[in-house]
Amino acid sequence: MSAGEFRPYNINWAGRIFLSSLGSRPAPQGGSEPAQLATFNRHVVVTPDRDWREAVAKRLQELMALPVGWDGYRAKPVNYLTVDFAMRMLESICPSETSVPHLIPGVDGDLQIEWHTAEEDIELHVRQPNSVHAWRRTAATGEDGEEVELSFVFWPIIPWIKELNEATANADSAAA
Repeated sequence: MSAGEFRPYNINWAGRIFLSSLGSRPAPQGGSEPAQLATFNRHVVVTPDRDWREAVAKRLQELMALPVGWDGYRAKPVNYLTVDFAMRMLESICPSETSVPHLIPGVDGDLQIEWHTAEEDIELHVRQPNSVHAWRRTAATGEDGEEVELSFVFWPIIPWIKELNEATANADSAAA
């Protein structure tokens, strides 16, 4: 691949990440490094724009800046590592057209991410990095809904977000 040429790498249905080869370094003089390690490609990862990203990033900044005891007792602000993990999770599961979720702090520095419509509820409780309790309610699941525990693999909830986006788009079309 030549310098500046883009090669798509599909991470999920939500979007694409593009890798751009920036070049290589010359082979070292003196022969101390094996020939196969002499040339390497460097890549730049460019993530797609998300309509919801700016609003979510702003709210997450606010939640990290909460004072200790924000609830009138001893609640902690949302932990930076939890915020970083939550943002990466959202970027991997939510395409641009996803509505901005509600972001609610927990008293232990955890985070609740929620979407609510007349037809569906999705709640992602990010307890800490790699520890997420996901729950959703739809007409098909009934009032008890369905739930799943997640760590760093989010494919079980990607269809949930896709269905939420489709239902929102259909409702917007019907209202127009």
